[in-house]
Amino acid sequence: MRSSEEVAKLLDYNRWANARTLESVAPLTQEELDRTLGGSFPSLRETLVHIYAAEWIWLERWRGTSPKALPSPDEMKTLDGLKERWARVEEERSEFASGLSADRLGEAISYFNLAGEGRKNRLGELFVHVVNHSSYHRGQVATLLRQLGRKPLSTDYVLYLDTGGK
Repeated sequence: MRSSEEVAKLLDYNRWANARTLESVAPLTQEELDRTLGGSFPSLRETLVHIYAAEWIWLERWRGTSPKALPSPDEMKTLDGLKERWARVEEERSEFASGLSADRLGEAISYFNLAGEGRKNRLGELFVHVVNHSSYHRGQVATLLRQLGRKPLSTDYVLYLDTGGK
C-alpha cells in the first residue's frame, strides 16, 4: 500500500463485502447459523465470528497492543450482537486508517501473535493481509450457505468496482 487513499478503498471493499456476507446470512434461523457443517470452524456463526475477531485483533495490534486471545464465539451468540461489534471495529479501523502517510504505511510495526511470538511487518502490508484473510473466510461462508441450500451474494472485488460499492 502506497497511500491512505488505496488503504481507504481496500477497507471500503472489505466493509462492502462483509455487509453482503451478513446480508446473505440474515435470513437464516439461529439453528442454521449454529448447525455443525464442518470446515475451518464448526458453524456459520463461528466462521463469521472468526472473521470479525481477526479484524478486531489486527486493529488492536496496529494500535500497539497484542491481545493474547481472540474473542470467543460465546460472546456473540446472535447475528445482531456480532453485527453491532463488527460495525464498531469497522468504524474504528476507518478512523485509524484515515490520512495515514506513505511513510507510516511503510513502517514496520511489532506485535505478538497468539502463540506469544514476536513479529514485525509493514503496516500497509498488514492491511492487505487482513482483507485477504477476511476474503478467504467469506468464501467459506459462501460454501456453508450453499450446504444449507442458500445462495450467497457475490463479494467479488470487480463487482464492488462495477457497483461503486453500493
